[in-house]
Amino acid sequence: MRILLIDDDESLMEVLADNLIKQHYAVDIANDGEMGWEFILLFNYDLVVLDWMLPDVEGVSLCQRIRTKGYKMPILLLTARDRANDKVMGLDAGADDYVVKPFDFEELTARIRALLRRDIHVASSILKWQNLSLNPKTHEVSHQDQLLPLTPKEYGLIELFIRHPQQVFSPGAIINNLWAGEDPPGEEAVRTHIKGLRQKLKAAGMTKDTIQTVYGVGYRLKAIEKTESHSVKSNQSDISERIKAAWATFKNVTQERITVLEQLTGAISQNQVNREIHDSAKSAAHKLAGSLGGFGFPQGSIIAKEIENLLANDLTDQIQEQQLIRLVNSLQIEIQHQPFVDHAINSLGKTISLLLIEREIISENLSLTKRLIKDAEQWGIKIQTAARFKRAREIIAANPPTIILLQIVFPDGEDLAFLEEIHQQIPLLPIAVVINNAQFNDRLELVRRGASLVLQHSLATSEIFTSLTQMVKNLGSETKIMIVDDDPQILLSLKISLQPWGFIIKTLEQPEEFWEILESFNPDLLVLDIEMPEVNGIEICQVLRSDHRWQQLPVLFLTVHHDQKTQHQAFAVGADDYIYKPILGAELANRIINRLQRSRILKSGGLAVSDSDF
Repeated sequence: MRILLIDDDESLMEVLADNLIKQHYAVDIANDGEMGWEFILLFNYDLVVLDWMLPDVEGVSLCQRIRTKGYKMPILLLTARDRANDKVMGLDAGADDYVVKPFDFEELTARIRALLRRDIHVASSILKWQNLSLNPKTHEVSHQDQLLPLTPKEYGLIELFIRHPQQVFSPGAIINNLWAGEDPPGEEAVRTHIKGLRQKLKAAGMTKDTIQTVYGVGYRLKAIEKTESHSVKSNQSDISERIKAAWATFKNVTQERITVLEQLTGAISQNQVNREIHDSAKSAAHKLAGSLGGFGFPQGSIIAKEIENLLANDLTDQIQEQQLIRLVNSLQIEIQHQPFVDHAINSLGKTISLLLIEREIISENLSLTKRLIKDAEQWGIKIQTAARFKRAREIIAANPPTIILLQIVFPDGEDLAFLEEIHQQIPLLPIAVVINNAQFNDRLELVRRGASLVLQHSLATSEIFTSLTQMVKNLGSETKIMIVDDDPQILLSLKISLQPWGFIIKTLEQPEEFWEILESFNPDLLVLDIEMPEVNGIEICQVLRSDHRWQQLPVLFLTVHHDQKTQHQAFAVGADDYIYKPILGAELANRIINRLQRSRILKSGGLAVSDSDF
């Protein structure tokens, strides 16, 4: 395991490093925050020990930066600051433990071991790919329950590929991962181990090309072939029919909820309001606020939320009563005069946000840009353009796109530097490159800098969009999402909106069945509503985080509650993201993918396996 120590007290760090090395940890030392950050970008660390007072930056700021960029390794703050509010500040910044100087070396190393044990336990669940199963605890790989007799390096290879099933690894990248801390061999050693692994996979019953050679680039697992039975337009048509069928099923339920609101306004007119009518109306408004936006009535959700807010307390005067009556009438009109329309399909369907970057606007580039913009809508793609890298950075920082398409006129230093910069900042953001007459060396350099796809400038827009949509579809491929909400309308609309992204969706309407479904489905991400009968989402998250097996499962709250108090409660019990209803399907899918990317950064750590590990 690899530990990074960031502290300008060299003598202290050397003593601590010696103690850790004797316990068979690999240790790096950085004397300031910037050097520490460079190390984190370069290597996968299992734990970071971080001083508060550094010569160039406060450790708390660096801790926040590490968490903001999606790194999930445990962080132990080591500092002379012992005030209670200092500890609170450090832990709120993302630290997992806080040790005050002067410290006892045995206690400190015991805390380090405890953090590492916790992290290993969380990240060591069985990994699966097709019929292969890999156990990170025992370093065993089996195919259909048949154990494969792998060497340590062959195990390291298959673990690397299974953890990153869509990534191509160059021989150099494989050497960096499998021979970390050792004298690196030549690329011939990689080819030898690949050959041996292929033979053992074939002997176990898998195809010879399970590990594919991407010529001129490296190696990857063979992509799982999926038959495309429909064109983009027919897929949209299929989504349309499913959404229309869902609306037909729940339209009456929606009207029943509006009727409950009308019963309240009628009771107000007759001065016969009681607690039961008031609470029923509040519950109906809450459900309408969450569900209407998903079926193409975003304004209806807004009106319903205003009604819910008004009913949060008893109506105290005639002005509030009249306001409620107007809102209920407006909601009824909204539903009657805005029947199910095409934009509901678009909002639930799959819209890809594409950032198109042109470094130089010349006639050939401009022609391609016009063609892409003209055809983008029918492919469900929303394009933003940036002619300068500065503008591109602003767009990416404000709202990261689903995919980047970078047009390169000349593969010079500035183009490549920008490509590498974005890839390092957001490692799993797909970046496609359009280039003319790319030679082998050009392609190799582009892939090394972070390009996920290299396209020729002369391709038709249909070929470019086909390649891009396939890349995006693979982002959520086979990822399991569990959604808990007591409103079947919302569950159905979310399921329809997320399925086009390749997710496997499991919905749950009865929160009391949560634990049984959670353990049987084993999701990669959990989406929770907050306000539910019997048990609410906050309580479910608390129960989840109390079990060590689920402490690292990404949890996303999807709710109509906008107040700061509820948000703080959600994050305090372990939420990873907090999203307001209603939300477009594409936006929700992007938020899920971004959260999964951060989670996968954690799981991609500690891949190197040396002979000494066995």
